[in-house]
Order: sequence, then C-alpha cells, then structure tokens
Amino acid sequence: MRRTQIVPTPDHPVEKGKNIIWCASFVCAWKTIQLDIAGSPVDLQGEARQSRLLNDTPDPRPTIPDECLYATSGWVQKGIVEKINSALKERFPSKQSVEFPGIAQDSVVAYAYLEASVKFALPYFQNREPLIFTDSTGRKININSFGIRPEDDYAYYELRKQAAILYSRRNDQYELEEFAMGLCRTSSPSQIVIARLPLQRTLSATVDLVEQQAALTKKHYGIGPNDVLLVPDISFSLTHHFAALEGKAFKNEIFRGQRLDVARQDILFRLDRSGAELESESKMYCLPIPTRYVLDGPFLIYMKKRDARLPYFAMWVDNAELLQMWK
Repeated sequence: MRRTQIVPTPDHPVEKGKNIIWCASFVCAWKTIQLDIAGSPVDLQGEARQSRLLNDTPDPRPTIPDECLYATSGWVQKGIVEKINSALKERFPSKQSVEFPGIAQDSVVAYAYLEASVKFALPYFQNREPLIFTDSTGRKININSFGIRPEDDYAYYELRKQAAILYSRRNDQYELEEFAMGLCRTSSPSQIVIARLPLQRTLSATVDLVEQQAALTKKHYGIGPNDVLLVPDISFSLTHHFAALEGKAFKNEIFRGQRLDVARQDILFRLDRSGAELESESKMYCLPIPTRYVLDGPFLIYMKKRDARLPYFAMWVDNAELLQMWK
C-alpha cells in the first residue's frame, strides 16, 4: 500500500497525500503491557518516540463494545500463544488461528484483534453509475458507491430519516463546503460517521473537530426529499507489523531479559449498502433546493461506541487505493 499509512495512535503525525488508518486495537494491546503487567510506562531499548505516544494515549478499552475486542499480552513460555488462539476460537469462531513463526520462547507477545460491524436498519441503494472520486492530487477514478441516488428524489422518506446530519457549513453562495453525517441514527452499540472537511494535523484533531461541531448542532435532521447521498464502498482486511517496535528489549525491570518480539495488528473493515434494495414508496412533489452529500473527494470516516468521546476506528480516505473500483 504505497499510498496508505497505518498509524499506532490517533495523535501520530500524518503524511499528506495518503490514506490514514488508525484502529484502537493496537493501543489496547499496548495497554495490557503498560497497565496490566508493568504498571508503568513501557520503555524500550533504542525506541522512544512511538512508545512515548503509546504510553500517553488514553486507554480506549472502556470505550469499545466488549464483543468487538480481544487484547492481551504475556510470555511465550507461559502459554500466551495458546491463550490467544483459545480466546479467538471462542469469541470469533470465523477467525483463523494466529501463528508466530520463529518466535523465541523468552519473548513477550502483545496481540489485539478488533472486529466490528454496524447493520443499517434500512439498506441503502447501490449506485448503478460510477462515482467519480477525485483524490488530493487531482487524479480521478471511477468507484462503486451506495446511498440515496438522484433518481430516488421525493421518495424513501424513512430511509432519508435514517441518516442524521451532525453539522454542515455553507459558503456565501450557499454551496455546501463541509458536513458530517451519521449513517444510521438507531445503530447500537456503535455508529458510523462520515465527514467532508479538511484534514487536520492528526486523525485525532480531525475527529475532534467533527465532534465539536456536532455538539454545537442542537438537532440532527435527516436529509431532504430531493437531496443526494453517495458514499464509496470500502472493504479491506489488513495485517500490519509496527517494525519500529519489534525486536526491541524492554528496559522495565519486570521485563528484564525480555523483548517485544511481535507487534502486530489485524484490522477488518467493510462499508457498503448492507442489504437488498427497498421497494418504492409514493412520491410527493415540492421544490426545495437539493443538497448533494457526495463523498467524491478526500473524506473522514470513523466508528465509535454511541455516546463515547473517542472512536475506536478512524480513517482518512485521501485516494482510491482502498476503495472498490467500478466494474
């Protein structure tokens, strides 16, 4: 993934011109070492920058639905690998067993797996036309998308109420410049938020800006009778190693003679219309000015436990590398 950056913490500096992905599972795994074993900040030989960020990041485990996350750490010689696979088999039956080829018996393993999904109460429509996505460099590419299409105007009112506009900002010509939207106002325990706004210096700062603006909006309305909503299809399964941390010896006294041999994160994420198309409803005609909530350029998407302050997954989509190409 030449145009995608996976960051260990939401406050990690981001690279312009790249997709940015952060998932809380790795921080959760780190916190099992820092808080549950060491009881103090983790100190690694020859590595300070990322470990300091990880130590300072708030523990996200209380903000994640229990059924979505498994995170643990421990010594290989004490059976941590067997413990991981036993727990995964029980909690995530479809997840394949995890292997650590060549791992030393005197190693410490920190492992986390996060799998979450939100089922929309009502499925959106699959767009029958390609959505032209323009990335930050101006490159255009046809991608798959879903939502409420131009041909669906003045119909599907229940579906239109399902989306919740968290905030929007227009210029002097009443053109939409920024917006944030929850894709399903009734989903529980998690919600999905999409937003068009400028990328800030970190993912955390970008999410915070959305949450602050949403908090200032007293009532979150659905989209109008002839508004358009189009969201790119996203689907990926990634395994990522944080190489800067792997193989580093612990300086903490409790881990004397131990090293962090594996620093791995698995992420599974999918976003699509999630269901069959709806049957047609009757139409009523009026003449409001239509608004196009179309993610045809760089945008933010994040998942969080409803009413939680922090998300457990956030992604800045800068380019089409992880989007579903139009066929």
